[in-house]
Amino acid sequence: MRIVKDGTRAVGIISLLFKERTPERGLVDVKEVIREMIVLLRSESTRYNMSVRTELAADLPQVMGDRVPLQQVMMKLIINSIDAMKDVDGTRELAVESQRAESEQPMVSVSDTGVRLPISGSIVESHGGRLWAANNFPRGASFYLTLPTKFEAHE
Repeated sequence: MRIVKDGTRAVGIISLLFKERTPERGLVDVKEVIREMIVLLRSESTRYNMSVRTELAADLPQVMGDRVPLQQVMMKLIINSIDAMKDVDGTRELAVESQRAESEQPMVSVSDTGVRLPISGSIVESHGGRLWAANNFPRGASFYLTLPTKFEAHE
């Protein structure tokens, strides 16, 4: 039943992600977006023998934005991490965490133990957020994403 439910959810998310649509701004639960993308990409991480760890803060506020582009950002971050680790010998760990930044905005990090690929942050910036990266030791990278809790996006 879980496989069928996950499959049905994945089809719905994929059809939304790639369908032309009018932007819809509203309150978005970042933790829910993270969980959806991890479920959607579970088979890819399993296929390449990767462990996936999540630590999602319980008190994370919702953000004002368009859910579908935010799902696309999260999907890209996770896929880039998976791609960066496909051919790595040794530990292949993907970690997705959420917490409140010092500014009280939700902050999401996607970390891996792979080789890095460049990522565009234009969707994040259009939501008034910020996307940046840092190196992991001894290899890999962490990507951080903050989003405002109220509409401050640049038009």
